[in-house]
Amino acid sequence: MSLKASALKTYIAFLKPRLVNHHISRPYFYCENTLFFHASGEQSRFVLSLDDEDPRFYLADDDIDVPTLENKFLDLLKKEIANAYVIDLEEINDDRIVKLSLTVINSVFKEEGRSLYVEMIPHHANAILCTLDDTILGAYRPGEMSDERPMMKGLHYVLPEKKDFLETAQVFDPSSYETSCLAKEAQLQERRKKDRFGYLFEALKKREKLLSKKRILLAQDQQEAESHVNDGAKGDAIYMMYNDINNRQGSFIYEGISIALDPSRSLSGNAQLYYKRAKKAKETIRLSLQNQTATEKALLDVQSALKQLTASDESGLEVLAKELEISPQKAAQKKKNGDWKGLSHDSIPWQIDFHGTKILFGKSAKQNDCLSFLLDTAKDHLWLHVLGTTGSHVMIKKANPTPEEIRAACEVALINSSEEDGDVMLTERKNVRKGNVMGLAIVKESRTIHLKNVSPEIKNLLSHAEKMTLS
Repeated sequence: MSLKASALKTYIAFLKPRLVNHHISRPYFYCENTLFFHASGEQSRFVLSLDDEDPRFYLADDDIDVPTLENKFLDLLKKEIANAYVIDLEEINDDRIVKLSLTVINSVFKEEGRSLYVEMIPHHANAILCTLDDTILGAYRPGEMSDERPMMKGLHYVLPEKKDFLETAQVFDPSSYETSCLAKEAQLQERRKKDRFGYLFEALKKREKLLSKKRILLAQDQQEAESHVNDGAKGDAIYMMYNDINNRQGSFIYEGISIALDPSRSLSGNAQLYYKRAKKAKETIRLSLQNQTATEKALLDVQSALKQLTASDESGLEVLAKELEISPQKAAQKKKNGDWKGLSHDSIPWQIDFHGTKILFGKSAKQNDCLSFLLDTAKDHLWLHVLGTTGSHVMIKKANPTPEEIRAACEVALINSSEEDGDVMLTERKNVRKGNVMGLAIVKESRTIHLKNVSPEIKNLLSHAEKMTLS
């Protein structure tokens, strides 16, 4: 829910000592409707989310170092308030309007004032940068000149008309508000994935739709062909009744079945037509079944690829896009020919459940790549591999695993390399980067565990391993 005017007043009083007399700098466009600024002082990040349903702004302790997305309003902010000093923060007109009064150093190294108005009004959220005399320099949503309140460059900023609503008395806790804002950042991450890699998802979804349609058409072709597969018997019937029928009668009955005749063809020609139809029907069924099998596999691969992409975090998608050289311009061609270089059902890794903890592993170079660099790129998850030989990439899907869970993962690595004793190296995922060939991992630092045997329990779990669950 968006902030009420009274709650906004309380939050500004809470925020003011932490933001005023500090700098906000290095603005970047995180995802649609959301801007991040680096903040000096104890807090690291100032967030401005202009979501129409739930506009909000807040301070966060952590800084997020990710590439910015492109946005015209961001270009203006970079030019005008790349390193601004906050001199005041206030609510305007007892409404859901926040004004940040800023001081900046211009291109000739002189101080200038700027005002950033943030309109926290649901369905009309906006941010407007102005000079000190409220001349608009630019707005996130500039609108059109025909609008009631256009926010075009050069116009004078006019406050929106205040609408008095009866507010019900509610207890507002600023700390709880910031906690709820931080909880919503998972939604922002998903939004950013779609903003950055939407072309990739769209291309795969279009291919999924085409393959689904193709599957239906092939089934219809098969059904139609099956209605003619026994037409050869109709040709035989013509010869059986040859002396008792003529082609001009249009049809005849044979063993209770009506058999049509083409008057423009001779009886022999009609029989040959039925033979050809039967032969064609059998070939159509053969090809249809063959194409349906290929289509089913292609559809499964596309659906699996979509699940893998959905389950991937942003860093995993960056690795994938770079490896496959996918760009918005190239996505259309890849959609056309289905070339996703191994991202398929076969590339989904495997998993076992060890007392409630997922241990993930690959059985091939494709699956190893997919696991380590696409699906589970959490930096604090443990990554394991048998030392000195080829084998599975193994990951424990949780932070701070127990010694028992680590041993179980080591046993998985050994068993998948056909070993029952040996050395297993382990390290945090942040110390692993992708090599120049599929399945190759380059490890920055690691430690080693030596096992003398593997347990029957892990052998049994591996015998019942399942494909990794992708949501």
